[in-house]
Amino acid sequence: MMMGHDWGLGWGGMWFGWLLMIGFTAAVIVLIVWLIRLSAPGGRFNTGASESDPQVQSALGILQARYARGEISKEEYLDVRATLLRT
Repeated sequence: MMMGHDWGLGWGGMWFGWLLMIGFTAAVIVLIVWLIRLSAPGGRFNTGASESDPQVQSALGILQARYARGEISKEEYLDVRATLLRT
């Protein structure tokens, strides 16, 4: 009787081990891709807003109009503008 390191499971144990190893490898690859996508432009981890973004353009337009009408001070304008470009 020859007993290897398969804990008595035979060929089925070997296939099960390979499936576990492939599944773990696939999970690690998916995790890495997910983290890369989150840190890419447009991902949740990306905190810099682009001035070409339509929503930012709209908000900046409203802000500039309020500043031009004298509704807000220069300090308020600069503070809100900096906040808009950070989010």
